[in-house]
Amino acid sequence: MIQTILSIISFVILCYVILCCINVFMSWIPGAKFTSFGKFVSKVTNPYMNFFSKSGKLRIGNIDFSPVLSIGLLTLLASILSQIASSGFIHVGVILSAIFNMLFSLVISLLGVLFLLVFIRWIVFIANKKTTPYNSIWNSIDGFLNNLSTKIAGTFIKRTMSYDKKLLATWIILLVFIAIGTAIRILLCSMLLRIPF
Repeated sequence: MIQTILSIISFVILCYVILCCINVFMSWIPGAKFTSFGKFVSKVTNPYMNFFSKSGKLRIGNIDFSPVLSIGLLTLLASILSQIASSGFIHVGVILSAIFNMLFSLVISLLGVLFLLVFIRWIVFIANKKTTPYNSIWNSIDGFLNNLSTKIAGTFIKRTMSYDKKLLATWIILLVFIAIGTAIRILLCSMLLRIPF
């Protein structure tokens, strides 16, 4: 009976997570929040999501990371409830594994976005014969990527490199980190699930 209730609660939480994601996506589309569906989604999800965004501590520049935290916590809770429902008891290893998986997924998602951005920028840079027009959006992105690639590539390669080589080296290093991180995640999760209490 309790397992069924926990499964239902987990499903309801996942449905709410979907509504929160829709709310975030609608904020990117002008006017979407003013439709009847948009007003409904905002009314249902804003009280929870605003709890995280009102402090302003999760904002870096123009980017607000509070939706990531709010959605991540709900997903973690749904995962823990689902695993308790499937196993039939509260298990410390299951809870730790779920927390670790959530944190790992967040880090890998950020690395994945950087991985794609660096690769796309490298392709565009090579395709444009290693030049960037003055009024291009790539100029503002290059300011960020140049500093990032200098730090990442410079950590592993101690010689001076051109921008395109730094981008390629950074892309390869990120690929290696994602692969190693995934292997470590699998190993640690299997170890956490073996905790006997």
